[in-house]
Amino acid sequence: MDHSYTGGSWTMIPNVPSHSNSPAHSNQDQFYIHQQSQQQQQQFNQFQQQQQQQQFQQQQHQFQQQRLIQQQQQQQQQQQQQQNQHHQSLASHFHLLHLVENLAEVIESGTRDQHSDALITELNNHFEKCQQLLNSISVSINTKAMTVEGQKRKVEESEQLLNQRRDLIAKYRNSVEELIKSEP
Repeated sequence: MDHSYTGGSWTMIPNVPSHSNSPAHSNQDQFYIHQQSQQQQQQFNQFQQQQQQQQFQQQQHQFQQQRLIQQQQQQQQQQQQQQNQHHQSLASHFHLLHLVENLAEVIESGTRDQHSDALITELNNHFEKCQQLLNSISVSINTKAMTVEGQKRKVEESEQLLNQRRDLIAKYRNSVEELIKSEP
């Protein structure tokens, strides 16, 4: 209490507490809480919008990846068709039996001439073409295996990221709900 002197006698003037339980203060508190609640709701809405945008972008990215994969598959099919045509033409070189029989006859007769040299050259050429065919087949097999493994790896990584995002959204949602529940 403040003491003040008023013309010869002392009177007591009561101190007014700085924080009273007046209705004006409780209205201000409620307004502040309401504002905080609105801000949290706005933040939650912004977060949801960001998540939706991220999901939309992720879907677009996946769609583009699928289109690229389809284009790659079409290109691979075209290459396979070309290789198959090439393989078919090279496959005719596997028919070496008649060359080997002719060469065997020349060797049995024991005479070496231009005809036997031509048979040897032709047989060597056929073997080289067969080797090319086998090499191209092995390369195409390895390429297919690598492509499939790479696609599987990308799908697994995308699934992991998606699961992480779902967990984060659930945690954020729970924390916002707890904040809203804790308000009077």
